[in-house]
Amino acid sequence: MRHFIFLLLITAFLLNSCSKKETTEQEQTPVVNVKTSAVSFGKIDSKLTFNGKTVYLKKNLVVSPISGYVRKISVKFGDYVKKGDLLFEIQTKENKALESSNAGNTGLIKVFAPSHGVINLLNITENGAYVLEGASLCTVAENQEVLVQLNLPFEFNSLVKVGANCTLVLGEDTKFSGTIYQILPTVDDANQTQQILIKPHYSKPLPENLNLEVEIVKASHVRTCLVPRNAVMTNETQTEYWVMKIVDNKLAVKVSVKKGIENDDMVEILNSGLSASDLVVSEGGYGLNDSTKIAVSSKR
Repeated sequence: MRHFIFLLLITAFLLNSCSKKETTEQEQTPVVNVKTSAVSFGKIDSKLTFNGKTVYLKKNLVVSPISGYVRKISVKFGDYVKKGDLLFEIQTKENKALESSNAGNTGLIKVFAPSHGVINLLNITENGAYVLEGASLCTVAENQEVLVQLNLPFEFNSLVKVGANCTLVLGEDTKFSGTIYQILPTVDDANQTQQILIKPHYSKPLPENLNLEVEIVKASHVRTCLVPRNAVMTNETQTEYWVMKIVDNKLAVKVSVKKGIENDDMVEILNSGLSASDLVVSEGGYGLNDSTKIAVSSKR
């Protein structure tokens, strides 16, 4: 009898020790705090970015109709003029010779603006200058006809066509649309670039020679699986990609994925088996092993 009681005590002791050991191991298993994002299905564009600058499409050269002396200059560089505004008054040599004889207005030629626009080049700045017939006096640029000039590497020629839309970026916070206006039929022999002219759709007049960025869509997919860019992880050689999928709101399971197109915020996921109801780790996922216990601190 004593022997039987002793065996019962030993068995109880061993069972109790195993239970405490399992409890201790569970308590020591680390729980990682992560942030998660929902898997979505929608449209994603892949874009290429190039540098462009504004140019005035129409520039009207104003020339002297006669040889003579510039008697009056009515404009300054940068002035906005309307069609028919007085720009210059030219005095013939004969009129100047008879100036002291009260020759009147005979021999005084007035030069008017040929169109609305801005004086973006002024060659005569002082009264009394002598000019020859046909000499350039100024240039009137029609600033309502501003375009964006893009020197596009010819390898991307297939991405543009007249009438297609693009995005123009002016600084970090200003984006507006543009339309391909003209594709010039020549290529720069040194750089192998083709000149593209884009019509900007902007509420304010743009100055000439303003640098901006041009975004052109390279590829576009719709109704495709998307995850945040931060949710996709890779190895050192970038030959494998995966996401950490949340299971039962407590485990992060490694799911191998194949990437499609991507942009600054989202990545297209191919052949992953993810659904719209799934959550993936968007922050805190690097270094996690498969089936790591997690605690979700927030969702996005």
